[in-house]
Amino acid sequence: VMHLLMGVIVNYMENGSEDNLAAFGFFAMVSFYLLYVAFMTSGQVQARLAVVFSGPVVVWFIVCMVMDLNLFGAPVAPMPEAVLPLVLWGMPALCGILDWNMDDATTEA
Repeated sequence: VMHLLMGVIVNYMENGSEDNLAAFGFFAMVSFYLLYVAFMTSGQVQARLAVVFSGPVVVWFIVCMVMDLNLFGAPVAPMPEAVLPLVLWGMPALCGILDWNMDDATTEA
């Protein structure tokens, strides 16, 4: 939900133009994938999907920080503002890595 609000709605209000519409659509699409993983999966499947969806975003933020990349004319991951997105994307990835091989039988109890 936060990704949909901040990534799509707020960015569209601030930078709204037809040139950026594809990027806003991509952000919205990612939000629906994340909602699916959060609410419609469980156990080992959820852990693995969390790593698959969140892990690359963490790496992307780190690359953006190191290379000082811009999106819509603004820095993608300026410090210290980048700490919150790194934590919010890093925690599901870390939890998914820790539970990658979880036994689904123990989660149903």
